[in-house]
Amino acid sequence: MEKATAPTAKNREPGGAAGGIPRKRGQSDNCYGDIISGLPDAILGTIISLLPTKEGARTQAISRRWRHLWRSAPLNLEVAPSLCANLSELASFLSKILSEHPGPARRFRCPSIHLGDSYAQVDGWLRSQALTNLQELDIRFVRPSPRPETDHALASSLYRLASTLVVAKIGGCNFSKEVVPLSNFPYLKDLTLHYVSLSEEFLHGMLSSCKALENLLLWNIFVVGHLRISSPTLRRVGFSVCAGHKELVIEDVPRLERLLLPSWGRGGGTIQLIRAPKLEMLGPLSAGVAVFQGTMPISLTNLMHTVKALALTSGPRLNVVLDILKCFPCLERLYVVLQKNSKMDVKDVSLYGPLDSVECLGTHLKELVILNYEGCGQDVGFAKFFVLNAVVLNKIKFGVPKNNNGDWVAIQLDLLQVENRASQDAQFDFKCGLDDVINYLRVHDLSLTDPFDCLFSE
Repeated sequence: MEKATAPTAKNREPGGAAGGIPRKRGQSDNCYGDIISGLPDAILGTIISLLPTKEGARTQAISRRWRHLWRSAPLNLEVAPSLCANLSELASFLSKILSEHPGPARRFRCPSIHLGDSYAQVDGWLRSQALTNLQELDIRFVRPSPRPETDHALASSLYRLASTLVVAKIGGCNFSKEVVPLSNFPYLKDLTLHYVSLSEEFLHGMLSSCKALENLLLWNIFVVGHLRISSPTLRRVGFSVCAGHKELVIEDVPRLERLLLPSWGRGGGTIQLIRAPKLEMLGPLSAGVAVFQGTMPISLTNLMHTVKALALTSGPRLNVVLDILKCFPCLERLYVVLQKNSKMDVKDVSLYGPLDSVECLGTHLKELVILNYEGCGQDVGFAKFFVLNAVVLNKIKFGVPKNNNGDWVAIQLDLLQVENRASQDAQFDFKCGLDDVINYLRVHDLSLTDPFDCLFSE
């Protein structure tokens, strides 16, 4: 019986692959084990474009098959903020890439351009043939005082890219005098305007042109006039004003699920919800914000039954919070950021009835998050009411600014009378060492599952 031997360089057939398997002339060494390399160039290019830039560039080292793909793959051009500060270096860098890259562009991100007077340079980039089919645009300007031509050029470039854009983030511009042409944005799903001056006419024109828009973030904007929002497709809206009227009218948004209001509690304001039948998440609100449902303010005779998650900024003023909760009978999750500049001016917790006409406490409220909780007498009194009266509560979470040990937590549990809690299923979670708790409300991120509770999900 002959002994089998593995093929060696001497006994392989000429042109044979490892293991004695015949190989056709011209085939690469990895043609039998590398299935991915056999895919068409277009698919491989898409795969590369989805990788981070460094990892995408490294695919050139895989084999000869991959070397040309990196240069022809859809371009993800993201400029580091440090490079944005030097306009001449930035101009040379971007112009070279845009002129030499033969493939299409997928993303162009330049988050902090120090523009000066070189608006023509930026306009040239945005009109580059390489960006013709751009899907994601993120460009923000750092003032001082760009010329008015810049704003018009950027708006014109935005309209030119309308047919392919899916995501658009624009910052540091004045669109208050822009008139939106009859352009269609058939694929635009996410629109962010950050530190932008805009008018009701501009916003109306943009929303009318967007046929698939789901997320709208107006972040620290300057408002000329009042803003009214109507859209058949919007599901999430974030709104924050730097200057101008703090008045937002949700006129007709039948699919709206979330209305997030970063920094809205500062200085008050007005929110009018004329038609938002699916609204489930709202806030943060403060006592200075007037909320209207239809033409009437929310009240015991004008309840909001659809809202299931509500965020408030308040002092430990139990009567104020309870008056608000009475208007949300189906509330399941409540988030309260305690502000320390107001005193607790309410009657003692023991003087309230078991539910005190707050329907959600007896039927729906399952989760309570209290941020900026310091464990002083006012904080304890505020939280204890919910411990003793929320019948179906599952969790109470405390965001604590200071680092505290287990003994401090044990003392707090005793002060809260958790042994007498109304819901025996309620669990208590303390997260300590958060010196700026309010910034953990990531209400500017519309993609988060729960932007009010990301503090405890990290």
